[in-house]
Amino acid sequence: MTRRLLLAALALSLVAAACGDDDADPTFTAAGAAATTSGGDIGPYPAAIVDEYVSGCTTEADEGLCRCTVDEFQKRITLAQFLDLIDTDLDSDPTVQEVIELCLTIGGPATTAPQAGSTSTTEPEFVPITDLDTIIDITVVDLEEWWAAELPAVFGADYERITEVGPYFPSRGDIPLCGGPLKREEFEANAFYCSINDSVRWDAEDLMAPLFQEFGDFTVALVLAHEWGHAVQARFGFDELNQPTIVSELQADCFAGAWTARIADGESDLLRLEPGDLEEAMAGFLLIGDELGIDPLGVNAHGGSFDRLNAFFDGFNQGTDLCATYEDIPPDIVFLPLQPDDDPARGGDLPYVDTAPLLSGALEIFWTEVYPEVFGAPWTPVTMTIPYAPSTGVFPTCGEVTLDEDFYIYNAFYCAADDYVAWDDEGLFPDLYLEIGDFAIGLVLANEWGRAAQTRAGLALDTPAAQLQVDCFTGVWTAAMIPADNPMGIFLAAGDLEEGIAGFLTLSATPGEEEMGVSAFDRFEAFKDGFFDDATACGT
Repeated sequence: MTRRLLLAALALSLVAAACGDDDADPTFTAAGAAATTSGGDIGPYPAAIVDEYVSGCTTEADEGLCRCTVDEFQKRITLAQFLDLIDTDLDSDPTVQEVIELCLTIGGPATTAPQAGSTSTTEPEFVPITDLDTIIDITVVDLEEWWAAELPAVFGADYERITEVGPYFPSRGDIPLCGGPLKREEFEANAFYCSINDSVRWDAEDLMAPLFQEFGDFTVALVLAHEWGHAVQARFGFDELNQPTIVSELQADCFAGAWTARIADGESDLLRLEPGDLEEAMAGFLLIGDELGIDPLGVNAHGGSFDRLNAFFDGFNQGTDLCATYEDIPPDIVFLPLQPDDDPARGGDLPYVDTAPLLSGALEIFWTEVYPEVFGAPWTPVTMTIPYAPSTGVFPTCGEVTLDEDFYIYNAFYCAADDYVAWDDEGLFPDLYLEIGDFAIGLVLANEWGRAAQTRAGLALDTPAAQLQVDCFTGVWTAAMIPADNPMGIFLAAGDLEEGIAGFLTLSATPGEEEMGVSAFDRFEAFKDGFFDDATACGT
């Protein structure tokens, strides 16, 4: 059903509801309802009104859609306001548009909405969203619905719908306004909230379309959720004068994480997460993080990808209540400045030939110090490292067994039987270095040294929990490379944390096909726990 047909059905049903039939209770005429419910509470309408509405609506529309619309009106407006819609331009009324968006999504012929007052728990059938306009429309409705309940609950402030929401098209000459026309560099390939005219606007051509095509629907939804966060800040009174920009930006990311958790928990009527959506979010943060070397306390700083993803996790795991504390307790910010010889695009990378040897040596020094603290016994060095080239057909045995050739191609592993770490030095490591950077190699090696530590401690190696534990150990090791006086002799450089995020996305199990593996989202969360805490956070 189209919006146009549903609007016609709504118009007919409103006339029917306002007029009533000859046998209806005269108390519920339009005039009587307006007189008795002026200023009244939102809640269930009289059964006679609902029946007349559905009767009028079903002359043009499916009954499921008709009942969906009246159910949603009862959640949003009083009976008087509902009946007043008969004299309203339904095309432009925001409540009507919100209800239409929702009911066209969940109230079609395949899913009949429960009647008013029904206790039915039948779930609507969710189907993948395949076009950009639909994900935008549904996300807007969902965000409005969520914040209408969340803002009063957390901040004690009433939520008012955003005044203006919509795209702009630079190729058509569109120039969005925010107190005046914006400069091209301010709006091109951008989305923003403007407090002056209370609007959320976005570049449909150079931002949303490329994001949708490259990363998928959830990244588009995430951009909108972030901008809604700024609109919410305007409503509860974020102290912009006394806070650096980055606190406002990270709080908006935190809000987006809290909203996402609600969807992940199945609490949204409109949206469900599909396998890979959370990984889309991680990839999106790689794109929207500040460039390397940007001062986090500078004007218009939004935060690096790691900081922004960390704020998202705060909201995802602990909800809006934690996000609300950001003004009093600013979130963790990790700033790694560019050095004079660093590449501004990817930071400071070691030469490839030095990468594996130096990182392996750093891991030995790290575990020599940490293992006794965690496990109460001295560290035994890993016996050897074995880089190999699959094209030669020569592979290291493990416990006197040579595994299937496919095992060795594009792989790295720890052999507990012979206590060595081996890797494909022809495909895996060169590709990680060229496509991501040296820290992607560090991520792999740290995982294998983590497995060596698990073996020495008599812990399991082949469970999802074991994988998350080594990712947590990797986070502890990564943080240990930040101090200038760390004993490992190498240091975390600008871009390494971004390379870590990209590494998790590249090296983790395919979403929806994890089986014994774990998702990049879960692995990064374990890494983050170790990074901000210590090895005791790793379940030892």
